[in-house]
Amino acid sequence: MGKTGGKSISFFGLVAMGIGCMLGTSWLLLTGTWLDTAGGPLNLAVAFLLCIIIELPFAFAYMEAIPMFPLPGGEVVYSYAAFGPRGGFAVGWAGILMNTIVFCWVDLAAISLLDELFPVLKETAVLYHVGDFPVTLPNLVLQLLLAGAILWVQIKGANVCASLAKIATVVLLVMCAVGLAVCFAHFDPAVYASDGGMEFDFAGSASLLSLLVFSVAGWETVSKAAADATGPAARKAGAALITCLILVTGILCLVSTAVAGCMPWTEAVGRTAPFADVLVSITGLPWVRLLFLVTAFVGAVGVMNSTLYSSAQMLYGLSRFALVSRKFAVLHPKYGTPVRCICFTAAFVVLTPFTGKLFFIPFINVASLTTIVMWVMSFAAVLWLRKTRSGLRRPVSMPGGKVTAVLGVLASVFLAGNILLPMSPGALSGLEYGLAAALAVLGWVLYQFRDRSVGAAEQEKLIFGDLLAEELPPTPCKISKK
Repeated sequence: MGKTGGKSISFFGLVAMGIGCMLGTSWLLLTGTWLDTAGGPLNLAVAFLLCIIIELPFAFAYMEAIPMFPLPGGEVVYSYAAFGPRGGFAVGWAGILMNTIVFCWVDLAAISLLDELFPVLKETAVLYHVGDFPVTLPNLVLQLLLAGAILWVQIKGANVCASLAKIATVVLLVMCAVGLAVCFAHFDPAVYASDGGMEFDFAGSASLLSLLVFSVAGWETVSKAAADATGPAARKAGAALITCLILVTGILCLVSTAVAGCMPWTEAVGRTAPFADVLVSITGLPWVRLLFLVTAFVGAVGVMNSTLYSSAQMLYGLSRFALVSRKFAVLHPKYGTPVRCICFTAAFVVLTPFTGKLFFIPFINVASLTTIVMWVMSFAAVLWLRKTRSGLRRPVSMPGGKVTAVLGVLASVFLAGNILLPMSPGALSGLEYGLAAALAVLGWVLYQFRDRSVGAAEQEKLIFGDLLAEELPPTPCKISKK
């Protein structure tokens, strides 16, 4: 990975991996949760609009960072260049946690889909209960088998991963497009406005925004996959990233809007797959629900593939850069992939099946927190490098200039406050704070076992190669006004 996976990834492969990581199952499984959290479809639409506005400055920063540092490691490289070893490790660990948590959550989601397809799975051989959630032997075995299959795909290399992502992406986009066309052909504004659907409450939008960080996250996967791209694909990695962000956010908002326009939004709350249920009510064909559940399962496989790729790629970067033990950097003798990194990150999912669905929502919120850390530090790194390493070559400048910089700072403060401040609408619960703290401690332990024999100069050489040697003489770096 990152020049270790053999064949390169095309531009469409980059887009497919980003979309595969973002779209997944949220569009089918979380529509009811989104409407409930927002308190209606109007609040939901506002939350999605805010989501794009808030995330664009971070995405624009990545557009500048990717070609500036066309190296394996993504955000680790950007933050190390700006803030040194601790900064590089902090953002790297946040990225690993974000992708690994999503991997675990989607494994749970995939089994929920199978439970809908085959109800006997959640009723047979109940081993015990975790709270209100049963843990059954079939579900436990299937979750581990699914994670093991994705593990095997990852070990085979980047080209296989991108191929799987392409298949999942095409299937998802086609099914979403067909479903949306049917729903909007039967859209009823009166249904959309029912049950207070047109009553606006900013607190509802702000509360949903914390969940949307999780649902829309994944476009930054392109920054890691770009290290496996060559030629035009490598040069257009930033465009691939923006394409993923806008396209998927738009699709998620349209799916939720379509549901609210065909079914009172309060009826969608509590349903596993309201989008599929709406299509069944419109067409009168029960097998449509089955088809969409299968499609969502394909999406889940795509997300698991993309997120495990990203987390293993970031851990491999930390190991190569001596920010964790160098033992993680061992490559597979045949496929040239970082097999220990893949196995370590995949190992988190081993515990997930034994907790039932207890962490279904907490996983979302903790993943949102780690995503915010990663985005904010990467954005700050780009701004800081403009002052401290103004001589670095920047083939692409952050669009928007000073306006983007100011908006990015405001977005950073808003996102952090919305999820961390106890009185905010999107604040973490006690369980979520505890889970985040435990994962932070695990990261601290890993950092203590880094290779301390590597000096600062050697570490920079490992990370940047000769890139910094090509740095131009320092000159004032002004943010262009565009």
